Parts: sequence; structure tokens; C-alpha cells
Amino acid sequence: MLIPLLFTILSQSPFQADRDALTTGVDSIVAPGALAGPMAVRGPGAFVVLTGKSGKARAPLFIAAHMSDGRVLAGGHEGFFGATALQNAGDSRFLSNAEKWLAGNDHPKVGEWDMDTIPGAEHVNASDRDAELGHLDVLCMTQSALDGDLDSQSKVMDFVRSGHGLLIAGPAWGWLSLNPSKSLGSDHSGNRMLSAAGIGFVDGSLDGPFTPEDAGDPLFSPDAAIAALSKPGLPAAESEVASGTLERAISLLPLGDNPVIDQINQLASQSGPSVPTAKSPITESMPLARLQAAIEWREFQQTPPADVKENPAAEDFPGPAGGNPTPAPVTVTIDAAVPEWHGLGLYAPAGKVVTLSIPAAAAQAGLAVRVGPQTDTLWGAAKWDRFPEISMERPLKTPTTEIASPFGGTIYVVIPQNCKLGTLLVTVSGAVYAPRFVLGKMTDSQWKRSERAKPGPWTELEGKYVILSVPSRVIRDLDNPTELMKHWDQIMLAIYHLYHAPMRNRPERYCVDRQISAGYMHSGYPIMTFEDVAKTFVDMDQLDIVGGKIGSVWGFYHEMGHNFQQEAWTFEGTGEVTNNLFSLYGAETQNQVTPDTYGLAHPAMAPTEIQTRLKKYLANGAKFSDWQDDPFLALSMYAQLREGFGWAPFTKVFGEYFEIPAAKQPRTEVQKHDHWMVRFSQAIHKNLGPFFQAWGVPTSQEARDSIAKLPAWMPSDWPK
Repeated sequence: MLIPLLFTILSQSPFQADRDALTTGVDSIVAPGALAGPMAVRGPGAFVVLTGKSGKARAPLFIAAHMSDGRVLAGGHEGFFGATALQNAGDSRFLSNAEKWLAGNDHPKVGEWDMDTIPGAEHVNASDRDAELGHLDVLCMTQSALDGDLDSQSKVMDFVRSGHGLLIAGPAWGWLSLNPSKSLGSDHSGNRMLSAAGIGFVDGSLDGPFTPEDAGDPLFSPDAAIAALSKPGLPAAESEVASGTLERAISLLPLGDNPVIDQINQLASQSGPSVPTAKSPITESMPLARLQAAIEWREFQQTPPADVKENPAAEDFPGPAGGNPTPAPVTVTIDAAVPEWHGLGLYAPAGKVVTLSIPAAAAQAGLAVRVGPQTDTLWGAAKWDRFPEISMERPLKTPTTEIASPFGGTIYVVIPQNCKLGTLLVTVSGAVYAPRFVLGKMTDSQWKRSERAKPGPWTELEGKYVILSVPSRVIRDLDNPTELMKHWDQIMLAIYHLYHAPMRNRPERYCVDRQISAGYMHSGYPIMTFEDVAKTFVDMDQLDIVGGKIGSVWGFYHEMGHNFQQEAWTFEGTGEVTNNLFSLYGAETQNQVTPDTYGLAHPAMAPTEIQTRLKKYLANGAKFSDWQDDPFLALSMYAQLREGFGWAPFTKVFGEYFEIPAAKQPRTEVQKHDHWMVRFSQAIHKNLGPFFQAWGVPTSQEARDSIAKLPAWMPSDWPK
């Protein structure tokens, strides 16, 4: 039976006096430069103190609780108590309130353990822990201060229960990034210590403003959230808060005999199974289906390979394996000097066990096995056209490892940087053959004769510098993989040339997906794209088009440009600009576009569009903020330099940045402007000071003076 909403509301009301004591005089708090994480209410004894924004809804930022005779306060980032943050009146008042509330008196004796920004706090030495805790009222620490130290964790909680206070903070996302092979629920010291208090640190991030707003919302309680979602007609805003509460709780709650999870599954089952597909996506209006998916994913994480079952969504995406497992184990040779993902030409069927064998010497070398290249997760997306997380990665810590995925996927061996294993033999059984082409190791005839017909639904096309992961349906009639991958390698060599970048020790990757986490495409390893461009990846008529519109490949150039951007020469506001230098360069070198025909690469870069945009900008006073807000306006400035001097000075200047010692790299925005202006001026032997001023890009007088003896330059077609 569901716990009535009234019960939770009443159970939270006694905490209002505590909440008031903690937030009196606190309108908002800040943590400059910090990305805060959310917190989770796990039990009825915890109450929310401050909130932030998670999507459109508010979510807990700081949570407090009573524990026997003591008190605890936990939050999503220690940066709220940093020296800069404490200059803000809200932060300093919140810390003062917290110390007094935690101590139960107005003159607390405060100590710190790995949180050395607390004013007046004594440092607690681990070697003399018991003696130093004995005379303190409050202990302050970061979320991971006691990781692995179970004895100290126990002693600190004894300290709290005996009538003292604990302040602990940190973002769980940061802990996870530093501890990728550990469990947030069982290894994170904050979660281990505060589980009994009903407080949890959970993955994710929060945006400001960080305030007491809605801190008393009863829907932050899992019981109240379930009760609300069980009733028809819940307003969308309340549904989002309730769903967020339960998503956070699910990430930490133990599976098995758990009433919260049981109730979610019961309610979700009443509306029938929900399988996310492109034709029938799961949306925000289906909160119980979304929560059930989160439970399914958690259950999979804890299921032995032999017990993993195929998820119903796998049939739709990434698709059925298409064939039977190989009749005998398959051995593949890997060059372990090349880091990251190594495709094997094999596909793991959904819900089936695949076994990998490696030499005993490799078992402790940090290798891993990956199933599926689609790394994007969609948990926060408004709708899911596929299951929100479909790939997995597991360490190879023993000579023989069994894996199973509920979704299936292309199998990779992941090699760490600086691996010393040399040539590595990996033997796999239980997998299905999938198409794989490796430039220089397979001929087009071999490809057409046997490889492209292999049953796996996903294909790897590997050049020396680029690898493509595409659905096999787009390669079944591909006759020229050698020409294709030579072309992709040529694109990569072009980006290395333009940015004068050192050659990386592994290829770049592109991967097709049903749905991605951000944008139409996004950068990374791999670069992710939607399915609508799957055919374009392998179509030389589109990739190598000359004399026609090349909009279909602009995005490929654009995202690879992101992978090579450098902060030192990317001004604030040009994150979507300096990457597009390669979009223009790629259009010129691969598709024979010229500055006069830039409109074929992107209509916004047609010369008439550039002139119209520039004239309007100048007429409005050439405000730099406008320049920063319009990527194609800013790109037009760089395009004028390219038209005036070609690409050679760009390459020269980019190369110079790689030679600048880290301590001398430009830090402030004006320093970035100055460095680029001065270096480019020196490269072309022209004074670009007037050009930068005409464009409204701020530079220092000192920098302009340093190039003043060079002849000034402005574009010949600058508007009069």
C-alpha cells in the first residue's frame, strides 16, 4: 500500500524550525567556478535546506538531519565554503548558521578534515583523531575525506551521535570521475556515513540560483513523490519534481526487497510495458515508465552475466544481432601501443554471454572490454527514442572474463595510455561476426566477397586516422571502402595541418546513434551523430562533392574542429567559431569551395551574407557582446583574414601556441585577444590593431603599441 502524502507532509513539518535556523539571513549562496551536484532525501529523518535547478525543476542542494543527539548537514559542493565564496554575505551567513545549528550553541568549537577554508577551524590530524575530536563541537570535511578509512568513518559518526555536528560537502559527479571503478553507494564515504540519516550524494549537476526556495516541498520525499505520481492529473511541474526525487533515490536505494522500488514497479506495470522507440518514444508525461527504466538499468549493473536478459528495447535499437554466434572461438590481434578502443569485427548479441580471454600478463594492465559505441546517455532528455543508456564497459582483470549486455553491441577492447603489452592476442567466444574494414589490411575484393555481408547490425570502417561506426544497412552495397577511408584520412591530415597539432597516438572516431545527448552532432571520442547522416559517412558522391552545396558534411568538419580547439586561442563567445575554421578549410581543401563560394559550405557564409551582417553590426555600434553572440558574425572576421592572407599564417600561429610554456599561456580574455592579434600581425607583417578595433574586439594599448610600426591593414571591401 502506498504511504499517504499527508504522512510525509506531517513528518517534515517538525523540521521547519531547523530549516529557519539554518537559512535565516540567507537569500542565496554562490560557489564561483564550481559545478554543484544534487543531493537525495533517502529517509524520513532528512530535510532539504537549500535548492538549485535541475532542468526546469528545483532539486536539493543541502540536506540536514538529526542523528541521535547530534546533527549533520551535507551539500553538493565544498566550494560554497571556499575563500572567494565566503566573501558573499549569503555564504558566510549560511556557514555561521550551520556551525551554530550543528553544535547546538552559539559559540561552537569547529575543526576541519580536508576542508581548510573554514575560518577559524582547527585542523584535525588523523594520527591523533580521537583526542582532537574530543574537544570539538563541529567537524567539517569533504565528501571523500575518509574514503577507505572505515574506522574513522565509524568514529566520526559516533562523534555525531554523541551530541556533535558534521558538515560534509562535495559533488558526487566529481567523485565518480576520480573513482570510475567504484560504487557511489558503497564506496563513497559520505554515502556510507549518512545512509542512516536518510541523506545521499548522487550523480548529476545543479544550476543556480541556490536559495531556500521550495526547500520545504514535500515532493522531495520519496514516499510523497510516489503517492503523488500514483494519482492521475498531477501537474507537469509537480511531476518533474517528484520524478527527480525518485530518480535520485533509485540511484542509491538497495535493490531487492525495497518498498520504494517495489511500488514504482507496481505502478508502472499497471499501465503496461513501455518500450522506447523512434515511433513510440517515452516522454516526460510518462514518469513511471522513465523510473522503471532507471530501475532496470540499476538491476542490470548488479546482475551476473549468466542472468542478464535481453531488454525489449534492444530489438528496435541498436537492433538484432542478425546471426548466430561463431561456431568456434575467434582470436584477434591488437596493437596495444595504440590506446583507446580496438574493434574486433565481432558483435555481442543482446542478453547473451560473451567470453574474452587475454594473456595472464595482460590481466593487470588496465584493459577493459566495451560493448556498444553509443556512449551518450539520455536520462535527462525530454523524450527517449531509444533506451537512455545502451553501452557498457567492464575491466579485464582476469585472464578470462564473461560479459553480457541487455542491448548488445559492437565489442571493443579498450587499451589504456602508455600500455607496454605490445602485440596482444584476444580470444572471444559467443559473439556474432560483424563487418569490419581496416585500411591497408583488406582489399576491396575481400570486403565485397565476404566481409560486408557479415550479419552484425553495426560496422567498423577503420582508416589510419579515422574510424567510423555505422549501421550495417548503409554498407551492404559499399564497393570502395579503400577510397572512402583514404578520403577520411585525408580529412584528418587536413585538420592536423591547419591547426599545426601534434599527431595523436590513436585515430579519431565518429559514431551514429538513434538519439544523442546534445545538439545535432557533438564532439568527443567518439564524435556523435544522428542516424539521418549514416549514409553520408560512406557516400563518396556527397563527401567529395565539388561545385555543389556541401552542407551535409559541414557538421563533420565542425565537430572535428571542436576536438582540436585550444582554449588559449578561443575567445569567450567563439566556442562555435574557431572550430568552424576547419569547416571552411575542409570545404576548401576537400570540396574546392573558395571564399567567393563559401555559401556552398554554409549559406550564412556567402559573401553577400557576410557583408549584410557586418554592415548591420557596424550600424549598431560594433558592440563586442553582439560579436560574441553571433557565431557567423565572428567567423566572418576570421574569414576576412583568410581571404586577405590565406591559411598559412593561421597554421603558423596555431603552431606557435603549442610552443608557449604553460605558465606563459594567455589567461584573461584580453590577453587572449592580444596574443592572437600580435602573433597574427607578426605572421603577416601587418598591423591588425585597427582591424581589431574596427571589429570591436577589445585589446590592450600595450599590445597595439607593440605592432604599431607595421603597416596597418584593413580588408579592401570594408564597408564605407
